Amino acid sequence: MKTYLLILALFFSLTSYSQDANIIEKSFNEMKRNTKVDNTDSTCFKLMQKMYDEVLQNNNSGFTKLTINEIKKYQSAKKSKNTYLFSALMFYQEVIGKSLELNSVNPALQRDVVNYLEKESISLYNKIPNIVYVYKVETLNLLNDKTELKKYIDEGLKHYPNSIPLKYYSYVFLKDETYKEELLKLNKVHWLVQM
Repeated sequence: MKTYLLILALFFSLTSYSQDANIIEKSFNEMKRNTKVDNTDSTCFKLMQKMYDEVLQNNNSGFTKLTINEIKKYQSAKKSKNTYLFSALMFYQEVIGKSLELNSVNPALQRDVVNYLEKESISLYNKIPNIVYVYKVETLNLLNDKTELKKYIDEGLKHYPNSIPLKYYSYVFLKDETYKEELLKLNKVHWLVQM
């Protein structure tokens, strides 16, 4: 509960997102200092991948009750490790949700959070979860950085070759026809392709 109060406080203090470009890193590093960090514990990574599978990769976006309970248990258990990283992911999702609700995006804030997620995932697990690749690509698109966008789509597809969102973004954001036929034939019922 304390973690979520910190996240909410951080969110509301960042709605105007100002001078201190390192505030994301400072805030989550402070949270990290108060968290059990263990690079041999893959629970956080597996939950991130599960979230990706159920919400982004699945034809019908949504969590199963089992996953919701697993997330709640992970977040509330005192013995859980690497919760600071999961909190950063949840913060990113809160930023996206508020952006949609307020019809106002903050690409710089999204960039800083997703860069933190990427850096810490590599530091902790020596790999990036698929969900972070997707969020990074969405952010780079908002920043209109086509060079980095292509780099991250290609890198993400190298690690996760079946990623529907990355193939879709390659087609939509970069106008790359490589995956168009596959998306329209094999993935035509996927919620993202139907948009």
